[in-house]
Amino acid sequence: MQQILKTLLFYLFWLSTSSTFGQSTMDSLHQNNSHVRDIMDKVSLSAYFSNSKLNLIFNNYPPKSWWDNDGLTRRNRPNDIVYRPNNSYLVGLGFSFGNLGVRASIQTPYSQYDESIYGKSSVFRLRVDGFVKKWYLDAEYYRYSGFLDSTPQYYDSLQTTPAPLIRDDIITRSINLHGVRFNNKKFSYKAIFKQKEIQLRSAFTTYYKFRFRSENYNALEPFLPPLARNPDSTYGTMTKLRMFDLTAIGGVAGVLVYKGFYVGGMLGIGAGGQYQTFTLQDGSDGHYSFLPALDFKASGGYNTERLFITMQINSEISYSALPNTFNQEFLAISYFTSFEINCGYRFNMGPNLHKAVLWANDVINSTINTVLTGGKGTHSKRNRPNEE
Repeated sequence: MQQILKTLLFYLFWLSTSSTFGQSTMDSLHQNNSHVRDIMDKVSLSAYFSNSKLNLIFNNYPPKSWWDNDGLTRRNRPNDIVYRPNNSYLVGLGFSFGNLGVRASIQTPYSQYDESIYGKSSVFRLRVDGFVKKWYLDAEYYRYSGFLDSTPQYYDSLQTTPAPLIRDDIITRSINLHGVRFNNKKFSYKAIFKQKEIQLRSAFTTYYKFRFRSENYNALEPFLPPLARNPDSTYGTMTKLRMFDLTAIGGVAGVLVYKGFYVGGMLGIGAGGQYQTFTLQDGSDGHYSFLPALDFKASGGYNTERLFITMQINSEISYSALPNTFNQEFLAISYFTSFEINCGYRFNMGPNLHKAVLWANDVINSTINTVLTGGKGTHSKRNRPNEE
């Protein structure tokens, strides 16, 4: 866990320095087209509320029925065992400075259900994003602990009164790294989903995306309850599952704009590879598997030079099948959905700070070019704060 956090923090640091100071000089000089307006001289602060729900779905494909050990009670095959957190309502703060954005959120003190009956959940999410050259980069970490299964009566025929199965021992941790590039400069991802620019006119584009994900599920007891578990399943006693996947996605994106109001979205499909490690009652093992991928985002709202109010929907699915996608004996699906309302205001950066940022950006950008070109790069003087 410490090594994972160190890796994430290193990536966040690199991303923040690269996206703030390593962007191209032309970007700093507000070289936008007629469809997009730059607001690089502003600092944005925002507050947001979201319902970020993570559903964990497990199924070990048992036979349709089997006898209990006492040979008296007939059990029907359960549908998917679905675990949900008790509290998925989050509040958070966002900050953006030039191309850099940082957001952090925690759960609200108000749970969706009575904690004395349904147990307690804990949620934390942290995201850093930025733009380097023509690429949008994103790093996110989230942690959920405390889940419940609200329908154990479906596989426990002896349960006479509905009561949830509380799994406060289940903890999930995820690290997601994204790199996205758009093929049409008239469409601004910064404006539609990050509120770092202003989309002036409607536009459409294609895009491609690379995603690396590390997901870690841990529990003290097997993920599948004893009464829902196939006694003959190889994976029924699983208590730990870790997935590393790399996927490539392609799709389309578009936005409609009218007098500051906009509606935009993205939809893409792709595929990749996944490596899974897992722990069972009798040992550990690992597998490689093919992985389908789906990418969907939608956003709408009001975005002007000072004020922005947006609503956003995001859906992500992480899919893991053992022993492989085409021969499934055990299936685990992480289905994340988020609905968010975000309100923010932009403040002037000030001429001195703005010049300093442009100058530092130019120096570091020129230094990077010098390294990449083997000493042929030169420093530009036009953005230094001492020169008008």
